Amino acid sequence: MLEIGTQTHPLPHQDALYVLLHRNQVLVEQDNLYLIPFTHFQPNSKMSAIYCGQWQGQDVFVCRFESVPKGFTEVGLRELLFLQDQDHYLLLSRAHQLSTWDRDHQFCGRCGTPMQEKHIAEHTKICPTCNLRHYPRISPCIIVSICKDDHILLARGLHAPKGKFSNIAGFVEAGETLEQAVAREVREEVGLEITNIRYVDSQPWSFPHQLMVGFFADYVAGEITPAPGEIDEANWYHIDNLPHIPNGATISGQLITHHIAHINNKK
Repeated sequence: MLEIGTQTHPLPHQDALYVLLHRNQVLVEQDNLYLIPFTHFQPNSKMSAIYCGQWQGQDVFVCRFESVPKGFTEVGLRELLFLQDQDHYLLLSRAHQLSTWDRDHQFCGRCGTPMQEKHIAEHTKICPTCNLRHYPRISPCIIVSICKDDHILLARGLHAPKGKFSNIAGFVEAGETLEQAVAREVREEVGLEITNIRYVDSQPWSFPHQLMVGFFADYVAGEITPAPGEIDEANWYHIDNLPHIPNGATISGQLITHHIAHINNKK
């Protein structure tokens, strides 16, 4: 897996591997290979290489290109992530989030001073005028699988494809605990009261900088009432007869699968 560490960040060099981005697409070689040796592309002064960590003993950097270099094709980040195992998923997610941070923090958000220098051992930019530190933004989101006997609640948002269902999810508000966010989002989006909220797992979601925190919960009371403008439809589904659910590479797909196993083990 990727070793992040706290050592001084090296400069880009010929023995490193590179993740190359163009806009929000990943540049790949044959067979969707995205860890690119230095000798396979022509570097330029605008690619702004960001150190990600070490992968199997090799330094890894992420770079953005303004045009697609010869010999590469573009693949959507979401599509490529779904093809990865857990370790590659985390590497690719980190690379994209760090590159997004670098692109979106060209100027100080407090005083507007250009910020061209990065810290030598941390992923932060320090404003040379007001000393404000700018770290990569991470937005915590909750996602929860809710059971009622041997049924699971699944919902479809307004922009989700017809027939594709997922869990209730939402951003954590300022001053709110994760568990409070779970209860509030469920109440707001489908009108249900829940209990026994317990943490299961987490996963970075690089669209562009979420950290998804997954929970199980049990139904207590209420009738499903989809929130207007948020949820198009929601229902209880028997664990042996589920609709189309998210890919198993996502935390949503994993929560549903693990929750089904948990319910079956209790029988």
